[in-house]
Amino acid sequence: MGKAAPQSRLDPEHEFIALETVADILRACGEHAFDTHKHSGEAMRKQAELWARHLLIAAPHPDRPKSKERDFLGVRAFVRQLRSTEGEFVRTALREFRSIISSVFNNIERALLADGEADAQMKSQLSRLRNATQSSSLEQLRREVLSVSGELTTMLGSREKRRNQQLTTLGNELKQLNVRLEETRRTAETDPLTGVHNRRAFDAFLERVVEFDGVTGTPAALIMIDVDNFKQLNDTYGHPVGDEALKCIGAALARTFLRKCDFVARYGGEEFAVVVRDANPSEARKLAERARNAMPAIKLAEHDDISLTVSVGVATLEHLENKGSWLKRADDALFEAKRSGKNCSVVAPSS
Repeated sequence: MGKAAPQSRLDPEHEFIALETVADILRACGEHAFDTHKHSGEAMRKQAELWARHLLIAAPHPDRPKSKERDFLGVRAFVRQLRSTEGEFVRTALREFRSIISSVFNNIERALLADGEADAQMKSQLSRLRNATQSSSLEQLRREVLSVSGELTTMLGSREKRRNQQLTTLGNELKQLNVRLEETRRTAETDPLTGVHNRRAFDAFLERVVEFDGVTGTPAALIMIDVDNFKQLNDTYGHPVGDEALKCIGAALARTFLRKCDFVARYGGEEFAVVVRDANPSEARKLAERARNAMPAIKLAEHDDISLTVSVGVATLEHLENKGSWLKRADDALFEAKRSGKNCSVVAPSS
């Protein structure tokens, strides 16, 4: 038998890039971890940071401090366990939530049947809700509850006075379910660190703006904002200070863009995105500068010597332009702002 081919090995530079990439993935997993029945999101963020340091600088093993070697299998097991636990928690929570809704609908139906008042129209509405609890997405379920609860309220309002108290109580249960559904939706669309919208919500909103404003010709602008020298800030002061900086920047952007039609989101890492509707290129440039000029006023607790700046790229939506093209032009403008020395804003030319 011939000799086995020698195993290839990355050169030191590429090996470090690979390790740094894996470490960044670990930190992203920890940053977006949330509280479950088995662990808190903060504990998982710290654990992910320990694993990242273990890979990058051979820091002590998170579980076996005396171990000197990098434990790649341990990293894989940590990520799998984290995602498995969160997936199990979400599935269990949704099953319980659907069960609660189904129970409320059954109680309504039993109460109506007891009085012999469950006519065909009401049975149809209850059937819609029951089917929604079995197979609909959360957004579809929320719409069905809002729609049917209004129709049920109208029908139940015509019943005799002696049953109004009972039906009102049941109606309140539906309202509470609506509140919980709205809270669930809002949580799913919010970045847990900064409190602004997350990337998922941003992508969906941008799609809607393109579909409507891009066709009708309504002015809209996309503003991409990147924190200058953020890696240096993390390396010098540590990730907790970096997290505080991101929180403060998110809050400053929320204060800057106050209109209901303005949409502020954390695009990823140290990058934010703002969608401004009814804004021509000149107005968009002014808003971008207002956001940029708000950064130096931010003071971090116990680190008031740190001065934050951002680079900004702006692109106004063109007629019939698609989402990818709009986003790329704004991103290219941001890159040009970075290349021009940072702490400035650049408006993208028309395509």
